[in-house]
Amino acid sequence: MKENTILTVGLITLFFLNSLSGLAQNRPGLTVKETFDVYIKAIQKSDLEGLFTTVTGDDKFFFLTSGGRLIDSRQGYYKFHEDWFAEKDWSISFELVEAVEGQDYGYTNAIYRYQGKTPDGKTYFLDSYFTLIFHREEGMWKVVVDVCTPIRRSFAEANPDIRYTPEQNFLFDTFMKRRTVRRFQSTPVPKEHILKILDAARSAPTAGNQQPWKFLVVEDRSKLNALKDEAATWYLEAYRLQRKPEPQELTDVQEKIKKTLEAVLSAPVYVAVLVDSREKYPDYVMTDGALAAGYLMIAARALGYGTGFFTTFFPEDRMKKFFNIPDAYRLICFTPIGIPDKWPDSPQKKKLEDLVVFEKF
Repeated sequence: MKENTILTVGLITLFFLNSLSGLAQNRPGLTVKETFDVYIKAIQKSDLEGLFTTVTGDDKFFFLTSGGRLIDSRQGYYKFHEDWFAEKDWSISFELVEAVEGQDYGYTNAIYRYQGKTPDGKTYFLDSYFTLIFHREEGMWKVVVDVCTPIRRSFAEANPDIRYTPEQNFLFDTFMKRRTVRRFQSTPVPKEHILKILDAARSAPTAGNQQPWKFLVVEDRSKLNALKDEAATWYLEAYRLQRKPEPQELTDVQEKIKKTLEAVLSAPVYVAVLVDSREKYPDYVMTDGALAAGYLMIAARALGYGTGFFTTFFPEDRMKKFFNIPDAYRLICFTPIGIPDKWPDSPQKKKLEDLVVFEKF
């Protein structure tokens, strides 16, 4: 009697300790559905060792992630979950759709709903189907295939009930990540990308649909090198007239502008955004052109290129003569398109609440 009591207390204690630890373990005799439950509990507890009691001992494995990445080894599957479980601020729930069990193989179909945090603090939601294929090994069902098929992805900021699609999130991120770049790599920009960017620019709003723009594309390096020398001269002439500097100051400015233009004109492609002053609504062509330039810069950033709205070094009258631009055209800006030598840090921006007024001042 005493021995039975001790055994019972021991079993209860073991059960209690296992409950406290939250560990789930696979064991012989469990059905596919019961093994699936062990698998799920281990995921939710970030219990890596418990999870891998449900995974094949064979190194050959097939795992297709929700992002479309193929992991084809048990070791890779282990590393994926090890990295995932090390992350913070995530949760996941599961809904079993079906569990089918055969003699040597079985499978489960389920839906999982994942919620986590992005590096910039947004809440990320992912709903996905996932299928597990099990193989019987040593009297236990073991996962040999894991395939995830995304249903929907979304993002939220302050209000979790207001969500944005990946496409919307990408668009807003593109706006926030646009930077003025002043030094570039020499990597060529494919013509298809140039045309794609300009196609976006021509879709900008325009008064009366007049579309007054013209895009002068310059890729000739010898021409750009000549412009570099000319632009330095233009700038120094203007500086001398406005400031009347001492000789040493002028020498210092000359060295500085030379270095600046060396960087600014290092991109493989430049676009002079022009507008035709002869259009139906000439008072609006400059506004139209500025909108087109903005669209151009956002489209370029979406493809990973840097740009800049440059006017200071490229005065309109000098640029017209240099590029033989007809008198009727006005210059909006001269912008590079290229891969940045490095992306500049974001400059300090004013707070949104300091800029927005509702209804009236």
